Amino acid sequence: MMGIDAKARRSGGWRAGEPVRRAKAYATVTAVVAATVLAGAPVATATPLTTTADPSSSIDPILRYGATYALGKLRWHQRSVDVDYSFKASNCRRLYAWGYDANGNEWPPRSTSLHCNDVSTDTINVPVDIAGGPRYVILCFRDENDTYDLVCEGYAHP
Repeated sequence: MMGIDAKARRSGGWRAGEPVRRAKAYATVTAVVAATVLAGAPVATATPLTTTADPSSSIDPILRYGATYALGKLRWHQRSVDVDYSFKASNCRRLYAWGYDANGNEWPPRSTSLHCNDVSTDTINVPVDIAGGPRYVILCFRDENDTYDLVCEGYAHP
């Protein structure tokens, strides 16, 4: 996890594959099938197929801008990522989430509603509807006018 310069994010100066850490996660699901070819021996059965849970990663260290912060968990799926968050807004802020695919293409962002001096807990689903789903997600706080990224943080798929 690493900080993304909000100015570079706004200007398009940040690109996929630059400093965001790439996770080498190769999940495999295997089944072992054994058969005995000896005459008179019983036939072995296949080992049950096991599946792995979708990976998740914590939003930690906390995404912070002054007294505004968010913490929580990212849950990665085949074609989306869920941002489970607890968000404390100081003044008026929104939490935005952008998903990026393996080619570095930005998908439409999702955001919270405007929060002013309160705490909220919820989930934002960020779709990246192509095979392989999201490679990474960027979370940003925006000001009350929804015009500036105040601070951003990038998270790579584990």
